[in-house]
Amino acid sequence: MPTVRSEKGGVITADSTRSRGENIDILPMGEVDRSPFDYLALGLRIRFGRRVEFLPDQPLPEEAFDRTRGQWLARELLRSIKPRPSTWRTLAVVGVDLFAPGLTFVFGEADPTGRRAIFSIDRLRPERAGEPADRELLLGRCLKEAVHEVGHTISLGHCRDRFCVMRFSNSLADTDLKRDNFCGRCRRLVARGTAGLAGTAAAPRR
Repeated sequence: MPTVRSEKGGVITADSTRSRGENIDILPMGEVDRSPFDYLALGLRIRFGRRVEFLPDQPLPEEAFDRTRGQWLARELLRSIKPRPSTWRTLAVVGVDLFAPGLTFVFGEADPTGRRAIFSIDRLRPERAGEPADRELLLGRCLKEAVHEVGHTISLGHCRDRFCVMRFSNSLADTDLKRDNFCGRCRRLVARGTAGLAGTAAAPRR
């Protein structure tokens, strides 16, 4: 299992966030591999200074499935997520292939105004690209996408730093290149409490 490193200056502690009693909820939707969940919980807690709680499974809404494409529309899945009032952010995890209009696929999507995000494990699996199974690689990719999408929910945009977790990923090569943590600039934005700022109406992707 890869190590969740607490790099110097790279951790947002509970004391540096507002309403530190609020949780990040992880919501499994449909049939999804739960093996990365504990690793995700640890990584999210370290990076955002929030407790992480696992919610009961929620079924995938059938109306989100596009039979022509054989994929699930990410924004429809996002709309079906109803965050708890006391929750800081809700992150849904699915095992199906996601897409957005005009794009072949997306790894995930976020709704800043709704305090919710979603990402899929499906395309993060090495086997999906015809490569040997690699648990360590899968866990690392899952954490990067989880942190990336939660970052969008606090109004962080895509970063120009190619190693920052908020860098846009157009492919797995992009995901593998970047780190699972914020660059200095993005980290300062998180520490300043950008969670209290209003997000954009459009849902950031990947």
